[in-house]
Amino acid sequence: MQSGYLVTATHVAFVRKAATAAFLFLGLAALSACGIRLPGNTDSPTELAEAVTEFRVVPTTRAFISVPSALLVMERDLGGAVEQRITLPNETSLAGENTIMLRAQQAGYARGTRFVLSEQLSQFGGAPSPFSGVAEGALTATSDTMGDITYTTISPGGDVVCVLAFRRTQTASRALPRGSRALDIMLRNCVSGSVQKALAPIGASAFGLGLPN
Repeated sequence: MQSGYLVTATHVAFVRKAATAAFLFLGLAALSACGIRLPGNTDSPTELAEAVTEFRVVPTTRAFISVPSALLVMERDLGGAVEQRITLPNETSLAGENTIMLRAQQAGYARGTRFVLSEQLSQFGGAPSPFSGVAEGALTATSDTMGDITYTTISPGGDVVCVLAFRRTQTASRALPRGSRALDIMLRNCVSGSVQKALAPIGASAFGLGLPN
């Protein structure tokens, strides 16, 4: 009888722990689905959707911003955000793609107004090569008629310059998805030439009057 009681008590304790773990998991999943982040959490609020939603190729005319040199535009709907990936030409010998990552985000999914590098990198899947070791202290800023661009540069050799740049706007060259409150952008671009040339794909000329629907 004593042995049977111990087995039963152990089983009950196991069931309780499993139920508690399941409850916590479902609770966190619900918070993520609602675009809610716990204090101190830098994970993307669409992390679960990102894990199961693949990009699909769309016409270049669907790009949120005007990029005449775009080679490919891909898009995925993450629920509270629509993400696009624009592939740019890379005429240097450096490995890696030149890309623009864009997120049209609804209220509650958009990051705060203060720029935090770790949060920006988190929502775009991390820092691209050759910026894996980028730190906030390496960032600088410039501005144009559309607002600020926060960026850093690397000069790997010769006349090649690479930029990793970020900006946020509320407009685009075409209407953003309904309910969008912010368009977050990350650019990785390596070119032969100047920093200004590297930043050009997300400069003021890339934006029009495409206010959210």
